[in-house]
This record gives sequence, C-alpha cells and structure tokens, in this order.
Amino acid sequence: MTDSGTRVHMKAAYLFDGVNDPVRDGSLVIHGSQIESIGEPAADRPADVTIDLGDAAILPGLIDAHVHLTGERAFGRQFPDPALEALRAAQDAERILRSGVTTVRDCGSQVSVALRTAITEGAARGPRIVAAGRYMSQTGGHADWHSAPFDLLERLNDRIVVDGVEECRKAVRRAVRAKSDFIKICTTGGVGSESDHMLDEHFTPEEIGVIVEEAHRAGRRVAAHAQGKAGILNAVRAGVDTIEHGYFLDAECIEAMLEHGTTLVPTFGLIDIFRRNLENAANLPPWRVTKQQQCIEAMEKSFPMAVAAGIPIATGSDSFGAPGREHGRGYEEAISMVRSGGVDPIQVLRYATTGGAAALGLGNTTGQLAPGAAADVIATPIAPWDSIEALRDVSFVMKDGRVIRAPDDEQP
Repeated sequence: MTDSGTRVHMKAAYLFDGVNDPVRDGSLVIHGSQIESIGEPAADRPADVTIDLGDAAILPGLIDAHVHLTGERAFGRQFPDPALEALRAAQDAERILRSGVTTVRDCGSQVSVALRTAITEGAARGPRIVAAGRYMSQTGGHADWHSAPFDLLERLNDRIVVDGVEECRKAVRRAVRAKSDFIKICTTGGVGSESDHMLDEHFTPEEIGVIVEEAHRAGRRVAAHAQGKAGILNAVRAGVDTIEHGYFLDAECIEAMLEHGTTLVPTFGLIDIFRRNLENAANLPPWRVTKQQQCIEAMEKSFPMAVAAGIPIATGSDSFGAPGREHGRGYEEAISMVRSGGVDPIQVLRYATTGGAAALGLGNTTGQLAPGAAADVIATPIAPWDSIEALRDVSFVMKDGRVIRAPDDEQP
C-alpha cells in the first residue's frame, strides 16, 4: 500500500494500455491514486518505489459491466435475509477485486448502493461499483418474482414492478432519490423467468421513453435487459444507453444500435455456461432446458454479427453468486468471446477495458493506462493476447494506486 504522495514506477516485460497495441518493456509512473505518465520517470521527479513485475504483462484493471451483487448462494428465489446477503456480497466484492476486475456495474440488487458507499469509505474492500439499486419490470415481466404474493414484492425483492407511464416516471425519480447511479429496466422476458419468454415484448414504447427521458434528465444512463428483437428495438429507439444480452438481435437491430450509438453488453460467456448446464440437464426444469437451447443457437449467430458490424461492446459476466455463476470469475466472459466467439484477444481486451469504461460513462476515469486516469492496474504472468486463459491467473492488482494483490499472494 502507498500513501497519497508516493510516486511509484511500475515496469514489466509487456504493457497494454487498453487502446493501442501492446508494447515491450512496459513502464508507467503512478502518483498517489492516478497514473502520472507512461514510460520511465522524469529525471526531476524520481520514483519513491519501483515495482518490477519481470516477465509479466501489465494492463488496465478489467471492467465487468454486468453483475448482480445479491449475496445469493443458490438458484431460485429464497426468503431474503438482508443482513446475511450484505455480508456475502461484501465477500463477493473482494473476490471480484482480487481476480483483476477493478470496476463493476451492478445491474440490480438491493445491497449494491450501500456496498458502493462502504467500499468508497473503506469499510469494505472491492471494485469501484456503478450501482443500479433495484431494477424495473412490468407486472409479469422478467424481474417480477412471479411466485411471491404481489403485495409483498416491494418488501421482499430487489426489483420494482411498475405499469403505465406515470408509474414509470415516478419509479425513476425514486431510484434517483435512492442514489442509484443508473437505471436498469427489462424490455423482454428472460431465460431465468418461467412465466415469460425471451422474445416477449415488455413495457410499451411510451413507458420506455419516459424512463429514458427522466433518467437522462437526472444525468443517469439506462440499461435495458433485452433479449428478443422487439424489446431490443423498442429500447434502442427510445434512447437507452446499453442493451444487456441482445441474444436475438438481427441486422435491423444492429442498424438501429449503430444509428443511436447504443452499446451491447452481450454476456456472451453464458453460452458456455448454458452448454455445461445442458450436459447435465436432469438438474434443470424442462422450460429452462428449452430456453437455454434457443439462446445458444441465437448467440452463435448474433454475437459474431455484432462484432463484425463494429457495435460498441463491453464485457459483462452476469454473475450473481449461485453455483456456476459465482463472483470472481468475470474473466470467463473474455475467454468465451475468444474461444467460442472467435474474436481476436486484443479486441476482447479492449471490450473489457476501454469498452466497459465507455459503457459506464467512466471513459476519463478508468479503463486505460493513460496520464490522469485512475491507477487501476493488473498484471498476468504471461501476455493475455498470446493466451486469453492468462486472465485466470492475475498475479498483481492495484486499484486507485493501492496494491490489493502482489505476485506472492495466495489465489483468491
């Protein structure tokens, strides 16, 4: 750990800054919580400390643009225990940080806003959190807990169920009041909700429009869970900032997203999770088997189309804590994009750094190694552009100039 006045010189065999191609003999200078310069220290401002990582590769801290810090430990909704869930979520946050992810966007949980504050204050240790707080669904939508009594939903759930333009407007205002950093809505059904389908169209264009209007007026971005074409188009045309999942997008959706500058967070790593699940499908209800099969087929087509079209993309793991979806494994999204999606590793690393920062509105804060950016730096023993699997073995983590994990530390 370094104090606010310490000047640190960090060097390694390779450096990737999040934008340009990697270079050999990487070197940067960190002053306090920010990157001061790339290259060797200036003669008139020598470093106080040198960190030599040897044959490692230095790169920006990774960004996971879609997580849920719920504190869950099992599939299926359980009666909430807020105190226990908060403690588990804090444990998950530290795991995420030690894995090399220095910034996350929490796309819906009750604890995320408080955990963000606790991390900022130093009461907990974890990544920088951009928090949605509760996320929004129409009645009977993807985020509606269908099996719970309706009059208990607001007390028991990390979601808000709203219908009609004025309820949607008020829900955004209440989210802003609750200190949400952005607004998360569901404009289609989903894989994990039994009573709807991914192609179902949720919220009317007018409802989505007023959500976007109110959010943008309050300086908040809007993320839309949108898997089917109709819900994707409604969200994009209304001006949402990011499409989450987008499994069934097609050429028309891509054209609209390019026109509106909409970012895709494809959560593509789920394709390999779905495949593993189907290998032991006896543990899944029939409706979920069918949905996962349909999504695999759609993702194999839609993700390469989005990449080829040049849509802005950010990586997001959709981890929430249950077995197979544990936190601290966000690297699997990048690995799947290379192994199953056929994307060049350098491009995927851009998605996981500068792409994520742009999606979260943090392009001037983190996501790249550049003067003035936060000193969020990680290292891997071998270059991840040579083997993307190297992201499983992050050996050094620094966040805001503080060393979180050194090469001789135990694995997370």
